[in-house]
Amino acid sequence: MASIALKTFVGLRQSTPENNTIVLSKPAATTTLPYRRLRVNASKSSPRVTGRNLRVAVVGGGPAGGAAAETLAKGGIETFLIERKLDNCKPCGGAIPLCMVGEFDLPLDIIDRRVTKMKMISPSNVAVDIGQTLKPHEYIGMVRREVLDAYLRDRASTAGASVINGLFLKMDLPQSKNAPYVLHYTDYNAKTGSAGEKKTMEVDAVIGADGANSRVAKGINAGEYDYAIAFQERIKISDEKMKYYENLAEMYVGEDVSPDFYGWVFPKCDHVAVGTGTVTHKGDIKNSNSRLDSAPRHRICSSEAMCYEEGCGFPRMRELYGCYMLIILLSI
Repeated sequence: MASIALKTFVGLRQSTPENNTIVLSKPAATTTLPYRRLRVNASKSSPRVTGRNLRVAVVGGGPAGGAAAETLAKGGIETFLIERKLDNCKPCGGAIPLCMVGEFDLPLDIIDRRVTKMKMISPSNVAVDIGQTLKPHEYIGMVRREVLDAYLRDRASTAGASVINGLFLKMDLPQSKNAPYVLHYTDYNAKTGSAGEKKTMEVDAVIGADGANSRVAKGINAGEYDYAIAFQERIKISDEKMKYYENLAEMYVGEDVSPDFYGWVFPKCDHVAVGTGTVTHKGDIKNSNSRLDSAPRHRICSSEAMCYEEGCGFPRMRELYGCYMLIILLSI
């Protein structure tokens, strides 16, 4: 079979002296990890993958994992995307910049609201308009994570990725140069009831996009890190009251909202998402939304709490380790 050169993918394999080089830019000074030069060897003609496509597992089906899986699949790589909860409603404010709509080629129908006005509310409840710098065609998109994530996973599947409803358990690292990574996971696609079926998978490279409690990160001893935790509730309000938030978002600052972060009231299709986050006071997160509960209450009184959500995300950069990559994003 004739060899076909594939597109280069950063971080799939650590360098060897004889390969062509791609030098990664030096990480920002905020990272505590040492700077590492890597070379990439990800062609179909590689001895490790002779006679078949390169095989990559992406662990985590959020925006990072979905986008990575789609890119890999489009490049002709045999791609497996493992996500434990395909209907996950992540406690994420869901605000996306206009540039993301274009860069991710997102359809407008998955955007609930186009926010053109934003108010910043001070600790003394003084509101300041901060959305006045937007140009007439610009807006901040408001999305629900379960909608955005599902769309990106479906697009990855259409590109050829295999989406597995499964829980990643652990990873056996290669014991020799050309040995594969062995992933252990519980497959919930199988018709075996709620317990699922324990399975293994051999791959040439792994992308860890599985969030703050990343098992991929733990499996490669990625080290300690700080992370932010969020608490959010979705509040359904009447159509009449939703008119106030039709194209408006609010952000709250102050100790009674969060000692080191901010709170938000973001409009969605038929409700508002009210949440806050913190890095330094995780144990008090549920008690940090007293002003959020009361400040907009005159506008959302007689409302219905649809659900309460908790979660966390990484406030640090992408890191590369040999043949595996961590995609680390702040997702609050």
